[in-house]
Amino acid sequence: MDEIIVRLARALASTPRLCILSLLGTGEKTPTHLAETLGLPLCAVSLHLRVLILVGLISRRKSGPWCYYRAESPYDSTTVSGRLAAWLRTLLKNQPVTLSQYPGLLKVRDIATTPAAELFRTIFEASTAFTDLRRLQVLRHLGRHHTAGTQDLVELLSMSPQALNRHMHKLIRRGFVLARHHGHTVVYELNPAAKTPIHRRMFEIVRVTWEQAISRTL
Repeated sequence: MDEIIVRLARALASTPRLCILSLLGTGEKTPTHLAETLGLPLCAVSLHLRVLILVGLISRRKSGPWCYYRAESPYDSTTVSGRLAAWLRTLLKNQPVTLSQYPGLLKVRDIATTPAAELFRTIFEASTAFTDLRRLQVLRHLGRHHTAGTQDLVELLSMSPQALNRHMHKLIRRGFVLARHHGHTVVYELNPAAKTPIHRRMFEIVRVTWEQAISRTL
């Protein structure tokens, strides 16, 4: 299950794919339409669509020689892909993104003051907390045991304190974990206050997925 979460998170940690998802949220689109709107080569758009299809965030239908893509998961709402796709569709619909006013994708990426860029950056940042299996192990362990010291996590993950520190730094920066110092000891715990509603919802989807996996084994 964690491997699926990692693949989904890596699919979202991409500005072009977030742009594609936002455009598909307004209705079915062909790869050619997406490429022209985003100012990207058709081959690049096709590769991004393939990634989104493989993780179950979008669907495709064929009509004659044409392929049409839409922002709907082929999986039902009880799956992590289905749940994530439905949430993203609602999120992007409720916060409309207009890309046609910009001449190309790099322009959209670089203008930090636009609603589109701000939204994409937040989704991107929240997603990157879940792009590594070891960070998922840390979050799941803290969810079960509430707190953990550096040595606990070093043993759990079979990694050096330096490598652990890099992973924890990423989780702390993204607001998922708090670090408390007790003398020379660092104790980590989940942050009850999410950095943004997007960070909170993404973690909720991950935790529900874990809980479902546990319930199926009981």
